[in-house]
Amino acid sequence: MTSPTSLDAAAIRAEGNHKGPARTHRSQGIRRTRRWMLPALIAVAYVLLQIVGKPTLPPANDAYRYARATLEILGDSREQAQHTALKAYCRDKVHWDLRYQGLDPQNLREDAPAGPDRAKRYKGCLINSAKGLEPTSPRYERIFDVRPGFAVLAVPAVAVLGAGPGLLVTSVLFTVLGGVLVYLLLRAVGTGRGTAAIGQAFYYASPIGWWGGLPLTEGPVLALTIGALLGSWWLLNHRTTAGSLMLAGSLLVGTAVKYSTFLLVAGALGAAALVCLLIVAGTRHRGTYLLAALNTAAVIGIGVLSIRYSLPGSSETLQDTFTNHFAQPDVDAPWPMLGELNANYWTHWLQEQARSPWLIAAVGLGAWGLFRHNRALAWPVLAVGMTGLAAEIAHPVYSQGDRLMVNVWIVAVLGLPLLLDQVTRRRGAQVPGPS
Repeated sequence: MTSPTSLDAAAIRAEGNHKGPARTHRSQGIRRTRRWMLPALIAVAYVLLQIVGKPTLPPANDAYRYARATLEILGDSREQAQHTALKAYCRDKVHWDLRYQGLDPQNLREDAPAGPDRAKRYKGCLINSAKGLEPTSPRYERIFDVRPGFAVLAVPAVAVLGAGPGLLVTSVLFTVLGGVLVYLLLRAVGTGRGTAAIGQAFYYASPIGWWGGLPLTEGPVLALTIGALLGSWWLLNHRTTAGSLMLAGSLLVGTAVKYSTFLLVAGALGAAALVCLLIVAGTRHRGTYLLAALNTAAVIGIGVLSIRYSLPGSSETLQDTFTNHFAQPDVDAPWPMLGELNANYWTHWLQEQARSPWLIAAVGLGAWGLFRHNRALAWPVLAVGMTGLAAEIAHPVYSQGDRLMVNVWIVAVLGLPLLLDQVTRRRGAQVPGPS
């Protein structure tokens, strides 16, 4: 006969077995939450810093055009959208002008002439640009009209927050996403959570984060570029379904945002896939062939769209460069002029770098870290980074140099944490244990 004590013990064991799976599931959820706590805190810190720094943002001519396009998607007529976007631009401009005026020491003198107040400045801005913000050439406007992706992505935020804040929030959120994707990519290549978090923080602290904090396309473009790199890495590591979806989705959305950039990105990733197939051991498998095929298809697809819809290409952008946004007559020979401008630009750029070579040093060390870690990772990252140089060669405009070349920072953002990880591990291995 079983004693009451043994029955109680059996009941306790049965209850424990019943609660065991629930407790295990709870503990797994807690561990998963803790795992994401650091990247979440870094992302929140970036957002808070953008809020603090928002008053320093200058008015952006391009943002006016993206705001107008977003408002048209939301149902406004062209005239309504233009007027609302112009009001948002003028508010930003007046704020910037007054702040800049306060930074001029001569304006603090008692005998300094009083400038117009905020209301008069705002009204004057609206009157001066009543027909639209310059430049208003139809050829210049079309450069933005055929790139609807950013406007579509900004629709939810603009519908809730308005034209100016909505664009800014969209760009910042995509920059946050880009940093999280950097974290995921560094984890996927085998680094620890701390190293991956350093890469995420560097993404935000680098010029990528600075440009991503403006109401422009850099936030979405760079996040989608990192997404394409993550998909490429998954394909190189036999995760064909997830990799194909991530790569194809990033290229598709990126093409809608800025097709010229993603033509370069797809071409670079396709070339990197071929290099891996030729010289990197262990990459001759289905995933790498898919990587090459998907990027080749993207290049062909963008080319076909460009021909079918007569999208502005290199010749049109050169005329835009040399005619001050089509305000002057077209030039007869833009290509020789481009060569001469490049010679002048890069001579000046190299001389500047000689005095402050941080970009060259960061990219060089980043490339070293990438190749030391994994050549199958290094080639796609380096190829995508070099699209920044290609963009700068195609548009060697000094005032836009940092913005056009921002993709090169991807090499540093991903490579420097890997180099730091290698150095740290080597030093840890050299520390002698207790005798």
